[in-house]
Amino acid sequence: MESPFHPSTIGCCAFIRRPSSLSRLGYRPLPPPVDPPEPPVRVVVGKERRVFFVDPFVLQRDPFRILMETAGDGRTCRKGSVFVDVDAILFEHMLWLVYDERSSSSASSFQLNLKEIIEFYSQDN
Repeated sequence: MESPFHPSTIGCCAFIRRPSSLSRLGYRPLPPPVDPPEPPVRVVVGKERRVFFVDPFVLQRDPFRILMETAGDGRTCRKGSVFVDVDAILFEHMLWLVYDERSSSSASSFQLNLKEIIEFYSQDN
């Protein structure tokens, strides 16, 4: 019986590529985003003037919205920066809680005592 394969191809694998509809379409570029993301807000915090770059949506969320209202007279805007007169450690802790929403139980207990915590950290020693 004669082999249907050429003697030089015995023991080798030949892969035949079929044209597919995906390769004919090729890659298409993603459409441009509808709204470009807002640049971060520069927030200068406390007497140490520690600088944080915060996403605008964070400042509109509940803990920071309350902080901005409570620190109202200590907050000023200059050259695109927001100045907040509270302890930098408190501000950093709040940022951590907002960005780490996986710990929902600690975030909810933090929200309950937020006004007391802000008052404590806002006091001049």
